[in-house]
Amino acid sequence: SISIPKSVTTIGKYSFYGCRSLTSINIPESVTTIGSSAFQSCSSLTNISIPERVTKIDRYAFSNCRSLTSISIPESVTTIYNYAFQNCSALTSINIPERVTIIYDYTFEGCSSLTSIIIPNKVTTIGSSAFRGCSSLTSISIPKSVTTIGGYAFYGCSSLTNISLPESVTKIGNYAFRDCRSLTSTYIKATSLSTYGSNAFYNSPTTIYVPSGSEETYKAGWPDYASRIVGYDYSAAQ
Repeated sequence: SISIPKSVTTIGKYSFYGCRSLTSINIPESVTTIGSSAFQSCSSLTNISIPERVTKIDRYAFSNCRSLTSISIPESVTTIYNYAFQNCSALTSINIPERVTIIYDYTFEGCSSLTSIIIPNKVTTIGSSAFRGCSSLTSISIPKSVTTIGGYAFYGCSSLTNISLPESVTKIGNYAFRDCRSLTSTYIKATSLSTYGSNAFYNSPTTIYVPSGSEETYKAGWPDYASRIVGYDYSAAQ
């Protein structure tokens, strides 16, 4: 264990990298910056609270903290960078602050115990492999602010049963929902996409519900899934 004095304002990159026996740490309110890989591979760390003055969580900050079951992220945080919580395999839930606008690539990859997550309504992009391998994720709410879902974003989310994509989503990357083996229903509200990711639903048994009248457009974009694309009257469902 370690106690950081109140005189400290910055925890630099790699500060506690690989401290595998560290189970607890007190970060004082004076800290405003947590550098990249600061707590990477602290594999015995079970919980941590981030001070209110921190505005960003840098790359790999808590990557491979495999015993981390909870983390408190303050609303002051505006940016959570790539790989920040990669392979935090004991983490069951996490709050993403309302001011976050991008979920970067690989941010939550390998968080295999994560069961649900709420994406703030200012997020515009869900990056590549952002939730890859989150095999316990059963539901996710995607707000109307999201326009882009990156390649492999939900690859291997094998417990996800259905997903609804708002009209704002017009770009879906390659293999975005690959190996989502429990995914039976996908609701896409946009009349067309600018990007139909190759093999977006590879190895996923989903039926794809698109706005009535746009079936042929989607079948042209995703010919491999033509037999599973069904028109749906979203106006009547509202």
